[in-house]
Amino acid sequence: MAVLLAVTSAVLLGAIIEMGDAGTAARHSKAALISAGRLERLLFDLEADSHALVRTGDQRFQRRYEAARSAFDAEGSALERAALKGQSTAARRLIQADDAYVHDYLIPLMTAARDHPSSARAAVAKGTGTQRLATLRDQGAAFESTQRLIVAAAERHFAATVRKAVTAAVTTAVIAFLLIVSFATYVTRVIIRPVRRVALMAGDRDDGDARAETPETAAGEIGMLESGFNTMVASLAVSEEKLRQVADMQGALRRVATLVACGVSASEVFAAVAAEVGVVLGADHTVIVRFEHDETAKVVAHWNDPRVPQVMPPLDGHWPIECGTVTATVRSTERPARMTDYEGNTSAIGGWARATGVRCVVGCPVKVEGRVWGAMIIHSLQAEPARGATENRMQEFVDLLGTAIANAQSRSDLLASRARVVAAADESRRRIERDLHDGAQQRLVTLALKLRTFQSAADGPVPTPFREELGGLVHDLSDILDDLQEVARGIIPPILKRSGLPPALRSLARRSPIPVRLHTDSLTSRLPERVEVAVYYTVAEALTNVVKHAHASEVRVDLTLGNQSVRLSLGDDGCGGADLSDGTGLVGLKDRVEALNGRIKVHSPPGDGTTLFVEIPIEPARDPVAGLPPP
Repeated sequence: MAVLLAVTSAVLLGAIIEMGDAGTAARHSKAALISAGRLERLLFDLEADSHALVRTGDQRFQRRYEAARSAFDAEGSALERAALKGQSTAARRLIQADDAYVHDYLIPLMTAARDHPSSARAAVAKGTGTQRLATLRDQGAAFESTQRLIVAAAERHFAATVRKAVTAAVTTAVIAFLLIVSFATYVTRVIIRPVRRVALMAGDRDDGDARAETPETAAGEIGMLESGFNTMVASLAVSEEKLRQVADMQGALRRVATLVACGVSASEVFAAVAAEVGVVLGADHTVIVRFEHDETAKVVAHWNDPRVPQVMPPLDGHWPIECGTVTATVRSTERPARMTDYEGNTSAIGGWARATGVRCVVGCPVKVEGRVWGAMIIHSLQAEPARGATENRMQEFVDLLGTAIANAQSRSDLLASRARVVAAADESRRRIERDLHDGAQQRLVTLALKLRTFQSAADGPVPTPFREELGGLVHDLSDILDDLQEVARGIIPPILKRSGLPPALRSLARRSPIPVRLHTDSLTSRLPERVEVAVYYTVAEALTNVVKHAHASEVRVDLTLGNQSVRLSLGDDGCGGADLSDGTGLVGLKDRVEALNGRIKVHSPPGDGTTLFVEIPIEPARDPVAGLPPP
């Protein structure tokens, strides 16, 4: 393209110069033609004016002659300037011939016309000037013919130069267009298409297509770009896989940590950890075992990949800890362990591993308060998990497991302590009620009988004031005995022990100063004593709170028997605003309910009444967390 432009520029420049020269020659020739024609006309005017002056003597012709003479000289100079270098000699000869005619013939004729008119007329009649003028006319015609030829040649040369320039420009444009198309095709094939392909692949890679690669077909820097892009894609795929693993790991740990922080039961935490570890580590089976005091391992949670046969838990969830197994190694060393060959293993778990096709087993100890509590074990049926990385990732989960177990044990200990406190309080109430009934109450009854006997014996001559005083003592003693009986019944109502919860609640409802709507139809059998006592005192305390604080007109009490639990709902239409955290009587209810592993919830929006929800399990909760084995 550069060579083409240089050649074209040179051709066009030459054409422009030639066109300039041709144009200049044409202009000068045309100017010479015009000047020669004017010079010839002026020469004829001079002759005509001079002859007219000679014949007529009229001075007007003299003035016209002088004006033409001045113009004649100026036009001669113009003709000499307009003539080309090649024609300057012919122009000068023509001008000299005209000047000679003027000086040799016209000037003497004008002098003779002034001084000797007759001789001047004789000279005119002789015709010498006319002959010389004819010769000058022929000479001028020859000069003009030559100038016309020069103009025609210049115009032809100009047209030819223009055609050459146009041909060069068109040829250059066609060749340039072809070069541009060829270059664009080359650039498109060699640069644009590979770069666009790389850009599209980069877009696909950005959209998540990890297989986005471009064929390495280009050469030079573009080929290096394609190769570098494929290398980058491969590196990004590896990085994304590692990042995905880290994200999955962190997500699983966050979910497990959330469960631990929420204080859910240990069995829920174990099940969640087993599933999360199996998914994150790509295991086929996951088992969490607890080391028992009798040298056995007991499964507390397990997970089975749904894509492989269901074989969990191993050996019905309980097997002996034998030498040569992962569980034995983990327990003895308190460090992670793995086993990849069970062919010669004669233990019970080794036989199970061979039968189920387990290729690799990795175990990690679960420690609680610095001592080994159990182990987390994963099974792989195909490839062996990566050494080191698998154990490290398992360790993060077992740390959470240890925390969950410690929390569960603390919670279990707290619940047991609460239960013991509540049981001790209930036992104290029973002892007080028994002591009152067997002690002070019986003595008061005996004293009342004695006073009544003495009152009957004193009907004789005893003064009336004395009898009235004695009657008052007997009446006061009867009132004290009634109050004492009410206190004894309030501690442990006899009707609760004798007839069960529904009659006891109906007795509470009858004694309440606020109308109570009681529904206990679904309760058809007796409940454990601890549950009945808890429900009774919950309703009694709640009714007391309603009477004291709620300003309600009605109370609703619903008692139902659910799935292994008793559900109590107590609501009023009072002022609301009750809160478990305000240190009211609700706090005692919360302690009593939670001591039996129950749940209590209060819904009390201000101005819209209060509703108390209680759920107490009938059977004590069983948690897979047992005490730590001895060190």
